[in-house]
Amino acid sequence: MTLTGSVMRVWSLLMVLLPVTELSLWSEWWTYDDGISGPSFWGRLNPGWSLCNKGHNQSPINIKPKLLLFDPYLAPLEIRGDAVSGVLINQGHALTLRIDLVTHWSNGLNITGGPLSYNYRVSEVRFHFSKSDNDGSEHRVDGRGFSAEMQFMAFNSDLYNNLTVAMKSPRGVACVSVLVKIGNSTHPPFERIRKVLKDITFKGEQTSISYLSLRHLLPSTNHFVTYDGSLTHPGCHETVTWIVFNKPIYISRKQIKALRLIKRDTIHNPGVLMAGNIRPVQPLHRRTIRTNIDVVERTPVCSMMKDMSYKVNSNFLKPSYLNP
Repeated sequence: MTLTGSVMRVWSLLMVLLPVTELSLWSEWWTYDDGISGPSFWGRLNPGWSLCNKGHNQSPINIKPKLLLFDPYLAPLEIRGDAVSGVLINQGHALTLRIDLVTHWSNGLNITGGPLSYNYRVSEVRFHFSKSDNDGSEHRVDGRGFSAEMQFMAFNSDLYNNLTVAMKSPRGVACVSVLVKIGNSTHPPFERIRKVLKDITFKGEQTSISYLSLRHLLPSTNHFVTYDGSLTHPGCHETVTWIVFNKPIYISRKQIKALRLIKRDTIHNPGVLMAGNIRPVQPLHRRTIRTNIDVVERTPVCSMMKDMSYKVNSNFLKPSYLNP
C-alpha cells in the first residue's frame, strides 16, 4: 500500500471513531498544496465536502473564448452602493475582507440584473494570488492566468439572511470575479488595502478598514461572462452564479508584493507564505458560458488581454445576430 493510501485509510478510520465536535476541528485540515490535504483530496477529508470530488458544476474554470455563447437577452448588471467598512482577516487559507452588514452606516454594495433574478448583497471579498505574475488567478482565459483575482461574494438577500446560509442554498451566492494585472501606476482604492496588510501578516490577525470604495475596485466595463459554478474552497457547494468581468484592474508591483508577504500560518511558524491559494481549474462538463459581449459590433469592446479577444461560437447564434 502506498503512503497516500495508508494515510487515507487512517483518515477514514478517524472519521468513524472521532466525535462530531472533534471532526469539526479536523475539517480545517486542508490546504491548496499538492498532497493528501490538497484540492484533489478535499472531497475525502469531510463527508460534507463530497462535491469537491464528485460535483459537475465546479469552479474555477478555464474560459475558452471560442466556446462563449453571446446571449442578447442578458441584461446589464445593476450595482448599487459603494463604500463599506469591515475587517480584513488573515484566515490562513485566504485573505478576506468581511464587510460590516449589521452596524454599518451604508447599505454596502448590492448587485442584481445580468444573469441574476434576485438581489444580492456583497458580504465578503476574497483575494487569490501567487508568487507568479501570470499564475495568480483561479479563473483562466484560454489557459492563461492573471496576477491575482478578487472575488466579491454576495448572498441572495431576498431569500437568505447571510452568506453562511446562502452558500449551502439554491441560487444562494453571486460571485463577481475581478481579474488583476500588474501595471505601471498605483491603484488608489487598492492602496487602502495595501497599507494595512502589514498588520495581518500572520494567520488569525485582523485589522479594521473603513470607508473603502468597493465600486472603484471594479473595472470600468459593462461586459462580462457568466456561468453556474461552485465555491472554490471546501465544501465546494454548487450554489454560485459566477460573473467574470472582461477587463482586469491594474495594480502596481509594490501593491502585489505586499500581498505576497502575507504568511499562511501563525508567528510560531512564519516560513509558509499564503501565496498560491488557488484551486486548479475544474472540468466544464456540459455547462454553457454566456456573455453579453457582441463581438460582431463594429467597435471592439472586449479587452480582457491585449492580445486576445472573445470569439463567439457562431454555431450557437441565429443568422440575424451575425449581421453588423
